[in-house]
Parts: sequence; C-alpha cells; structure tokens
Amino acid sequence: MSQPIAAAAQQPSAKINRRIFLLALGMFALGTDAYVVSGVLAVIAKESRVTEGLAGQLVTAFSLTYGLGSPLLAALTGRMSTNRVLIGSLGLFCLANVASALSPVFPALMVTRVLAGCFAATYAPLAYTVGISLAPPAKRGQALALVVIGLTVATALGAPLGTYVGEHFGWRMSFVLVAGLAGIAFLVLLLSGLPKAAAPSALSLKARLAPIAQPRIVLALLPSLLWNLGAYTSYTYIAPLLQQNLHILEISGLLVAFGVGVVIGNWSGGQLSDRFGPNRPLVIFLIVLVFVQIILSLATTTFVGALVILFIWGVLLSVLFIPQQHRLLSIAPEHANVILALNNSAFYLGIAGGAALGGVALRVVAVTQLNWIGAGFILLALLILGLSIRLNGRKAPARQDVETKEALLLPE
Repeated sequence: MSQPIAAAAQQPSAKINRRIFLLALGMFALGTDAYVVSGVLAVIAKESRVTEGLAGQLVTAFSLTYGLGSPLLAALTGRMSTNRVLIGSLGLFCLANVASALSPVFPALMVTRVLAGCFAATYAPLAYTVGISLAPPAKRGQALALVVIGLTVATALGAPLGTYVGEHFGWRMSFVLVAGLAGIAFLVLLLSGLPKAAAPSALSLKARLAPIAQPRIVLALLPSLLWNLGAYTSYTYIAPLLQQNLHILEISGLLVAFGVGVVIGNWSGGQLSDRFGPNRPLVIFLIVLVFVQIILSLATTTFVGALVILFIWGVLLSVLFIPQQHRLLSIAPEHANVILALNNSAFYLGIAGGAALGGVALRVVAVTQLNWIGAGFILLALLILGLSIRLNGRKAPARQDVETKEALLLPE
C-alpha cells in the first residue's frame, strides 16, 4: 500500500524501500542506452549505409537532448505529480527504444534518439528525488547511492552487454535490450505503485538558469563541458579505433575494462575530494587525462595495452565528477541543486559536442588522430580550471555535512 513520506520519516529504523532497486534498474537502462551506440556504431553505420561520423551523431542527438532538455522539461513538468511523471517517462523511454529498434531508415532512428533523450532527461532527476522519499532520513545517502549505482553498473556491464548483443544479433537487438530493461522497471513500478509524494515546489526555467548569468559560475562550469567534449571526441568512435588498431571485430570485452575503471573512479572520487578538497584532485587528474588522451591511439595497438589504457581512461573520466560537484557547491552554495543540475547538463552537452566534433573531424582526419583533438580540449579545460581557482581565490572546504553530500549526488 502507498504511505506518505512523512510516515517513513517518523521511523528512523525503517528499511530502504525495495522499489529503489526498480528506480536503479531504470537508471541502468538509461546508462546502457547512453553508451551502447558507441559500441555498435560501426555496425549501425554499415547496415544503415552511412558514414561512421554520421552514425556518431546518434550519440549527439541523445546527449544534446538530455543536456538541454533536463532543465526545460523539469520546469515544464514541475507542478505535475512526481510519481506519474517518473513512471510515465520511463514507459515512454521504453517505447522510444522499441521505435529505435524498428526504425526503417537512419533519419527515423535519429528522431527516436531525440525522443529517448527527452524521456531520459525527465526520468533521471525524478529517480533521485523519489529515491530519497523511499528511505528514512538516516538512510537517504544509501538510497541515493543505490540509484547512482544503476548508472555506474550500466557503464561497467550494460554498455558491454549491449555491444555484445549488437555484435552477435544485430544493432536493433541492442535497443531491444534497453527497452526490455526499462519495460520491466516500468511495469513493476506501475503495478506496485509508489508512496504518495509531497506536492512539488517547482522552479521556473528562469530560476534554473539564473546562475549562468554569473561569470564566476560559468567559468567553474566550463571545465566539465570541455573535458567531456575532449574525451568523447574519441570515446564515441572507440569501436572503429579498436577494430582498426587491433584488427578485431568484437570489442565488448575490452569495454568492460573501461566500465570497471568507471566504477572504481566513482567510488574513489568522493573519498579523494573529502580528504584533499576538490581542487587538487581535479588539477592532478586532468593533467593525467591529457597524457592518457595523447597516447590513446598508440596504447590501443596491443590487446593488453588497450585493456590497461581503457581502464585508466575510465577511472580518470569518472573520478572527476564528484570533486567537480564538490567544488561547484563550495563556489555557489546558495544555488546548490540548481548549479549541480547545470553541471550535469554540462557533462551531457560535452558528450554531445564530442560526438559531433569527432564526426566532423573524421571527414578530414583518420580515427587514430581524434585523440589529439580531444587532448587539446582537455588541456583547455585544465587551463580554465586553473583560472577559475585563481579568480575564486579560496579553497573549497574539505568536508561537507550530510545534506551537502546528498546534494553532490543529486542532479535535478
């Protein structure tokens, strides 16, 4: 039966509601969908009779819609029932992936990726919000971590699994897999219901975008955009790179190394930020990321080298997330959730920009040269980060209270 959130709050010894695992399953489907195209990009390009650069724009379509749509859709649906919007968006996300699998031509596939991005941008922030409501106050951090694990595991297992399915059964089945995962979570949530949520207090789109009118905040957000843009200039086209360098067709096993690195990076990012503050880890890991990006093409010419460099690459890309969230919160604590939501958008806009830039670059350079372009943008992110640190003129606190730690994990 449904029960008010307040009732859970009055029972500090209560257990976390098992429906959180369904929310995490939905996030697993979203994460798999976001990364699986990169793994089957060459297959999609061949069967759709388009270039790999054009096929890579499927990643752009999904990520750009996600990044731009998140604050807009949050504002549009802010006064609707949280539970209805969450379950409805998950169901529509499932149908969008069914449509992707059935797309008869490439333009139709592109449209379905835009739709999937819209529904993902609606579902994800609400999954965090509802996740909190399903746990007593003393266990809200655990609840948020469980929802986040859905995305983390998607990178480690979902994307390689989706790639494996696409390599052996066709790229359409990769989208069927995503639709199946989302569909299961949707049906069980629909049948079991969710506790009655408090009336939402919606922020207008103007309020959500207000922080970007402040130059110091824009400067602090830019590194997120730029290092993701640089990294995903290469990662979007990782399948053709590995296939060319290693002379293999199946890359799903190699992508597991990247995913394991992401899991470890996510786990260690918060600990490093708590111990050393956010600035030092950001600077150090961006320097290392520039170096890794430069040697990426050379390191992937052997199987062992590819495993090692993909693992390190995954660690570096994920370990930056929490320190950056931590730093933004210390710069503009008055904007808390809004600025963290903008940072989440910056990440996805960076992914979209990287996919688009890589696709354009492939018209004039080989896939083995994309890493140099990416390294340039990561170096620019490092320089802007240094400028931002200097202008803000103060170090972020090394530790945050319980509410702050929740905010670090909670994009809107």
